[in-house]
Amino acid sequence: MNTTTQIINPDSCIHVMEAFWREQMETAETRDGLALTLPLMYPDGWQVSVFLSATTPGRVQISDQGKTLGALQQAGMNLDAKATGGLLDERLKTFELQRDGLILSKDLHLPLQGVDVQLFAEALVSIAHLIYRHEPAIETENAADKAISRFFTGRGLHPLRNVVLRGKVESEIRIDYYLEARRPVGLEVIRRRGNIRDYIEQWAWRWTDLHAAHPKLIRAMVYDSSVQDITPTIRRIGESVCEVFCPYDEAGELTKLVR
Repeated sequence: MNTTTQIINPDSCIHVMEAFWREQMETAETRDGLALTLPLMYPDGWQVSVFLSATTPGRVQISDQGKTLGALQQAGMNLDAKATGGLLDERLKTFELQRDGLILSKDLHLPLQGVDVQLFAEALVSIAHLIYRHEPAIETENAADKAISRFFTGRGLHPLRNVVLRGKVESEIRIDYYLEARRPVGLEVIRRRGNIRDYIEQWAWRWTDLHAAHPKLIRAMVYDSSVQDITPTIRRIGESVCEVFCPYDEAGELTKLVR
């Protein structure tokens, strides 16, 4: 018998892959249905999660709850740009996805088939990779940006915008404002709406990685209380990795940036 087939054979390969899926896949009940974390990754290294909810006795909806397009938009991508919009529409048609704002979804028949879940997750990964066909969004300043600009210019300071810093692990981390000083300042404006728990957790890793590479960096995040729901957990996460984590209009907290 071939020595290779004694060590590696179809059954052993299937067993290895089944074990991998069981180790990497997580499930959790949610208020609306079920959340699945799958062994597929977005370009930023985060695992893909999908959400299942019953719609009729014979159908369920699978959704990403806006995470895929939300991440592209947060990265500065203009989803309505001609080339990007065309590529996005092409993928939506290919994978037969529905789009409602930032939310991507698809209706599935019961009984649920594993291939349907897999194809939906792969569609999300495909769309997420549009980040490499980046077309910057037109810069529009919101109330937080305007307040931050006034804060710095009122003190004769002129931070750089959309600066890319190298972390200890990540090669590129983009931040909204970077002020060169004895103790430099990195500031990010939170623009995402709705549930921002995952977004804050991602930034917790980025700030930790930046701190490892730039120990003197003052890390700051500002938010708009009328737009974001800053829960106690989100506040604790933000304050644990930032020297300043506050509403954009709290001048007393912002002064910590320039002391």
